[in-house]
Amino acid sequence: MNNTLQDLVNTQPGSYFSGSFQASVSECKSINTKTGKTFYKATLTEGGVEVSATSFSRDLAPFEGKVMKFTGMGIKRGDDFQGKPQVTVGDKSIISQVGVVTQWTAPVPTQPAPSVTGMPTPYTQSSRIEGVTVGMAINKAVDICTKTGDVSEDSIWQRASMLIRIAQKLQAGNLAPEPNNEPSEEEPY
Repeated sequence: MNNTLQDLVNTQPGSYFSGSFQASVSECKSINTKTGKTFYKATLTEGGVEVSATSFSRDLAPFEGKVMKFTGMGIKRGDDFQGKPQVTVGDKSIISQVGVVTQWTAPVPTQPAPSVTGMPTPYTQSSRIEGVTVGMAINKAVDICTKTGDVSEDSIWQRASMLIRIAQKLQAGNLAPEPNNEPSEEEPY
């Protein structure tokens, strides 16, 4: 029986999940406990649903950036942690590749989003910002802060946030008005 990741989320915490679901795998990492044991974490996403997955026997890193099908015994719905659904993928579960994750680009809105004066306008539906965008914004913010002499964490954060908001406006198709190419009275031709 094919299910969705939402069906897994709707499963009672502590219950085993029967059936199968597909999800994109990202943010894979291995974690060592104080006793020296290793377990594996990843984020599973499908259709706007995000779940934190844990495996105590399988490294999930080979599945990074791939769409995988999870089926079989040993898939257990965990309790939510900090508002995020959890799942444990047991060693008897079957994980098979379905595809490769492709970058999704949001459609350009036909009308600008309404804004309230003094309030920032949201230009993306997701609160997640691509790591590449964050990295570039931080690099440029550090450059700006270095020139101004204020390289505090708060200053870098403020400037990087400003650059990301500008990037989101541009990505949403909200361009600055074209400059008026008519010469002004003060400017000679």
